[in-house]
Amino acid sequence: MCTSTQLDENICRILLYRNDATELLLETTPGGLGVPVLPVPTRTRIAEEITAAINSAWGLDTYCMFSLPGGAHSFAPTPCQVVEVCRPGTSTLAGMHWVPVASLSASSFEHSDAFEVIQTSLATLDQYRCGELQGAFGKPGWLTVVTDWVRAEATAVDLSLTGKFRQFNASPTFSLIRFETNGPAVWFKATGEPNLHELTITVSLTRLFPGYLPPILGVNSLWNAWLSEEISNTTLERFTELSVWERVAENLAELQIASIGKCCALFDNQCRDLRLSKLIDLIPPFLTRVAEFMAAQQKQPPPPLTIRELAFLGERLQEAISVLQDFGFPETLGHIDFNPGNILITPARCVFLDWAEACVTHPFTTFEYLAEHFRRSGIRDAGGCNRVAPAYLRPWRSFLSSEELTRTMAVSPLVAVFSYAIAGNAWRSPDALHNSLEAGFLRSLARRMHSEANRLPDRGVRCSA
Repeated sequence: MCTSTQLDENICRILLYRNDATELLLETTPGGLGVPVLPVPTRTRIAEEITAAINSAWGLDTYCMFSLPGGAHSFAPTPCQVVEVCRPGTSTLAGMHWVPVASLSASSFEHSDAFEVIQTSLATLDQYRCGELQGAFGKPGWLTVVTDWVRAEATAVDLSLTGKFRQFNASPTFSLIRFETNGPAVWFKATGEPNLHELTITVSLTRLFPGYLPPILGVNSLWNAWLSEEISNTTLERFTELSVWERVAENLAELQIASIGKCCALFDNQCRDLRLSKLIDLIPPFLTRVAEFMAAQQKQPPPPLTIRELAFLGERLQEAISVLQDFGFPETLGHIDFNPGNILITPARCVFLDWAEACVTHPFTTFEYLAEHFRRSGIRDAGGCNRVAPAYLRPWRSFLSSEELTRTMAVSPLVAVFSYAIAGNAWRSPDALHNSLEAGFLRSLARRMHSEANRLPDRGVRCSA
């Protein structure tokens, strides 16, 4: 039975194929053949961890294709990963050997359920081969096809692949791979549902704001994929220097200012509409839905928010958004998933990644996501919070007075949490009430909003300046 070996580690069963999925790596046990397992850290990029673990344990270069759902078999209560070898191995695998899949039967295995899982994986591979299942990255040999395309695009800009690569994300429709070259590395990224729009957004933002995104070297519409040049391999999450966080905040403001007047182009290229006029209209239906989530809460503490508390939250949301509207601040490019892992740092500039959650909204909401990550970063430098915010505000001082900027910053945290809550649309789903994780998350966001609402001035946020 698959169980956690530690709080931060799970056992993963590996279905490792080679030669167009005609051979499978199996281990020999006293009772027959068995599917090998490896420990994999939790809360990590599963493809990266699995391929690294296989290389370390068995000396094989591999790539992930897809996982099989767990729970259907007593043999596999957790998902099995379907993986393929991309280069012949040189090491001897003690107690393990490659077996032709055509020779296997249920009696070959210590646990007969293992054969059923293998048969399921082979049938799934066939479905991807013939197109019954959608996904270019679910069929054997896909990495060779992708590598050939990447090589051609890299050659066009005088780069040569070295043969080394790292796979970070994997599924039949999603892929993220870093290929090393004789110069800067290149990144292959492909997205499927629900993020098909990320390609369109990324290409358009790179064209509109070339200084703030990595250069795109090629686009493959068949895979909904693009190839970009690596500007840096160091993200903001590795930095504790306040000066770096200040620079990120200032660069964010500069990018947003550059986007003023380009809202039509952003909408045309599938950026989400989170303008203040839309947010204020969503307050009543959102809070009605939150009341249902609170009524369905079974575990306490924390206590559910009451109808009176939700009404108070609604009033404060209306007031806060109205303050932002009153100032007539320009609405700009925004990023609902603005976090340190999506921000690359170079000596000259900051580059922003992963624009599936791009939107048009009030600019300060995006800064609030950065500020929240700063507060959680553990940086203990005295006065840190009082330095990052002024760095962000500096480019905006030609738009509003200091007092107006201060009032805008005061109400932005509440509006930012509300924007985040409604952006995912999970609150609209009729199934969300029955999904304990989703319902619990939405309740926690509502409580966070209520806490932010309580921090606003007692006599209202729309008092005259």
